[in-house]
Amino acid sequence: MMNEKGIYFSRLAGEKLTIAAFLLLIVLSVLIWGMSAKAVYADSNTNIGVSIDGTAVVLDQNLGTPFIDANSRTLVPFRGVMEKFGGTVDWDNDNRIASVIKNGTTVKVPIDQKYILVNGQKKDNDTAAVIKDGRTYLPIRAVLEAFGAGVAWDNTNRIVVINTDGTVAQFNDSGNQKNQDTKHDGELNAMWISYLEYMSMPKDEAGFKAAVDKMFDRCKNLGMNAVIVHVRSHCDAMYPSKYYPWALFASGKQGVDPGYDPLKYMIDAAHSRGLEFHAWVNPYRVTGYGTYWNQVAANNPVKVWQSDSDTTNDRWALLQKGEYYLNPAIPEVRDMVINGVKEIVENYDVDGIHFDDYFYPSVNDSDPSLCFDKPEYDKSGSSLSIADWRRNNVNMLVKGVYSAIKSAKPNVEFGISPAGNLSNLRKNNAYFVDIDRWLSEDGYVDYIMPQLYWGFETKDSSGNIAPYAYVNNLNSWISLASKGNVKLYVGLDMANAGTNVPDKNATSEWLRYNDIIARQVTTGRATGKVKGYAYFRYEFFNKDVTQNEVNNLVKVIK
Repeated sequence: MMNEKGIYFSRLAGEKLTIAAFLLLIVLSVLIWGMSAKAVYADSNTNIGVSIDGTAVVLDQNLGTPFIDANSRTLVPFRGVMEKFGGTVDWDNDNRIASVIKNGTTVKVPIDQKYILVNGQKKDNDTAAVIKDGRTYLPIRAVLEAFGAGVAWDNTNRIVVINTDGTVAQFNDSGNQKNQDTKHDGELNAMWISYLEYMSMPKDEAGFKAAVDKMFDRCKNLGMNAVIVHVRSHCDAMYPSKYYPWALFASGKQGVDPGYDPLKYMIDAAHSRGLEFHAWVNPYRVTGYGTYWNQVAANNPVKVWQSDSDTTNDRWALLQKGEYYLNPAIPEVRDMVINGVKEIVENYDVDGIHFDDYFYPSVNDSDPSLCFDKPEYDKSGSSLSIADWRRNNVNMLVKGVYSAIKSAKPNVEFGISPAGNLSNLRKNNAYFVDIDRWLSEDGYVDYIMPQLYWGFETKDSSGNIAPYAYVNNLNSWISLASKGNVKLYVGLDMANAGTNVPDKNATSEWLRYNDIIARQVTTGRATGKVKGYAYFRYEFFNKDVTQNEVNNLVKVIK
């Protein structure tokens, strides 16, 4: 097919025009040139989304982006949308007619004419297809309704909602779709608050409590209804524990009692403001940034195992690339993690327990110094591959945590926020997260919250929109979550806002737009499949460079 770009004028140049027609063209050109672009195309905003049967559509920017014309009608890229709809498209260059064929129906759309032809029958329309910036655009409602689809406009989220079964999505006066979770009806909007926030907070009781109050007030003002707060980040505790020493973030030194219970204060402070409190736990990490080996208390179980005379526990924690991790292969280790979670649920009024993406570190089984728990595998006699054996180790922990939570308080939710790139998550040298099992079988998690930290326009090495770019990735997770009963939340990254995030674009998407995260939320809403969002993390909501992005997000969640 001939490239559509420039067809209009190149075609005119090649035709044998009459003098009158040529003069008319000159007059029209002058008139159009004298008008503002806004007068011809009422809304040049490219941030208009399209969803088909609950799935957000990835539009190739090279084929054009939707816009709203002077008649307040949405026009969409001819090929970009109609092929996603499942139609076969064609372009009649001589007569300047776009055609779409699907299921025995042919719709022809003449350029600049306020009608379409449905199987040869003329049907008047109140707006016309156009060529804009060298691209052909069709009036989406008129064309798709001719195929029996239901078409609606979500004004709040600026999304064309298409249902191929003919049903038309209904929206209330606020622009929210009826009969689905929205920002006013059960949607989670949670702020991640990590140990990194603790590092800059006072270590005395009065100072810490004042900082918590300020933080939670800010979360509430931003429109959040939940906080996900680190209570154990490095085999430690922000509360008195039978299993773990006090975190250094509580008193300034690991193992030292701060003289009060920071966790209880944070839960009460959250609930008094109408915020849910989800206790965030790293199940395996012992050391790393924030808590190094020389800061680990003598009564930390890992230091005890490393220093006592009992040789049977020497490998219950392993050193990998300079950092210690609990060994997932050890039943006693799993029991300690499970009991630690049960301790929180039994003693505190938490709304949820939350794990993030820190499971197995990266391993290399061909290198004895990096093979981590391979000796345990070699001794196990397992018939599983070593990768599946490791996944099963994590599965036993996750299933045990879930069971302990539900036995103690059935209403407390358990969820995990894994790395968001599914291809990486399924590799055999890191994580060892059995994501397909967790999302298809009961008894593992109540929700999954993948970290979808890429923009809409992230490209792969070939220059194409990457599989892990936001919409592609979102649709992959929606498809995966549909195999079971696990709720899908999405983790988003405010740390990207206003920064030069490498995304293989000439200029990073995060430098060109300041409403990416807001659009990520509204795109997720349009699918009807995403039950909420969490935002990484509190500190970045207070940076000068992020404020435009923050303000745009607040508009869609408050």
